[in-house]
Amino acid sequence: VIEVRDDGRGLNRNKLIQKAREKGIDAPDTMTDNEVWNLIFAPGFSTADVVTDVSGRGVGMDVVKKNILSLGGSVDIDSAEGYGMSVKVRLPLTLAIMDGMSVGVGDECYILPLGSVVESFQVKPDMVKTIGGSGRVVEVRDEYMPVIDLEKVFEVPRFDFENVSNIMVVVEAEGNRVALLVDELLGQQQVVVKNLEANYRKVPDVSGATIMGDGRVALILDISTLVRRTRH
Repeated sequence: VIEVRDDGRGLNRNKLIQKAREKGIDAPDTMTDNEVWNLIFAPGFSTADVVTDVSGRGVGMDVVKKNILSLGGSVDIDSAEGYGMSVKVRLPLTLAIMDGMSVGVGDECYILPLGSVVESFQVKPDMVKTIGGSGRVVEVRDEYMPVIDLEKVFEVPRFDFENVSNIMVVVEAEGNRVALLVDELLGQQQVVVKNLEANYRKVPDVSGATIMGDGRVALILDISTLVRRTRH
């Protein structure tokens, strides 16, 4: 973990929202502070009034975040106006091996980075609510969080229709939490990460792949992109 702090003026929430709207980015007043701070990572986003040869073009933070995510890490911002801000970068100790939680969906196996996993639980029907006609949320200790059905995201074929997904794994990225709906928890293990994009092509919501002990290929999920799904 690398953390950099300063005691400057911090980020201006209202200015960030205003600049986002000027650039056509959806930025409602109801955004949380974490969501507002993360606007600075948007491509081409800048609050500078004057563009120079070295600043104001909105590419610096965008490139920083893309490179950190490509290494399997994360970057978080915390700020208090008038008191300063901090940037915390988390990077894996090794880029080849990672700790993961394997979950089953249908006949498929997926790997969740263990550092993003908060908890898991068996869900009851009355815990899940439907909003907006199609979106679903689950209530966990008086907190509602979006539900992502991995079976639908990855179009997993279902052959055993009597086996209904009833386990949720809460994961966190960029200061937000979502609940992933899965069939079963297969366990925790260290996996060797393979770069899927270099060997095949970029797959949405996937950061890499690994070969399991039984020879099956398991996709390693990109928790950040899955979390961002729930914002749209």
